[in-house]
Amino acid sequence: MQSTSASVDELADGLRGLFTCLTKTTRGEVFQSLAELDLSMSQVRMLFLLEAAPHAPALHELGARLGLSMAATGRAADALVRIGLLDRHEDPLDRRVKRITLTQAARDIILRLSAARQDEMRHFAELLGEQERTRLIEALTPILNRPEIRALMIGPGC
Repeated sequence: MQSTSASVDELADGLRGLFTCLTKTTRGEVFQSLAELDLSMSQVRMLFLLEAAPHAPALHELGARLGLSMAATGRAADALVRIGLLDRHEDPLDRRVKRITLTQAARDIILRLSAARQDEMRHFAELLGEQERTRLIEALTPILNRPEIRALMIGPGC
């Protein structure tokens, strides 16, 4: 029996198809929740980056991760502070540096978005047959068990 191996392009095409299907078969709960928040994409990204951060980043560190200027990062953070989603704290070692953390309200939003995403994934899984679900789980398990992948999956946003 001749084995075939998928090229990077073939896998990328397959993943794009899967993500397109996931997007089109969902009920839009995540997008609806995001729209209700009335936040910019930069602000949403900021929340998720902070949720995954191992420590409270400084504003300039957050800006670098977001690919935004210091001024744009500051404006986005200020707006999130005003609506109670972020807190700013002085760095204990350098009072000139402000550290950014999520409030409980922001953590609740991330949990709600994560639950909506899980519901959408469950809806897609219900569209598959039992054998398809089993084969997909068998294919994903070794990938998801890789340490570098597992590290990305820690936390409520994953």
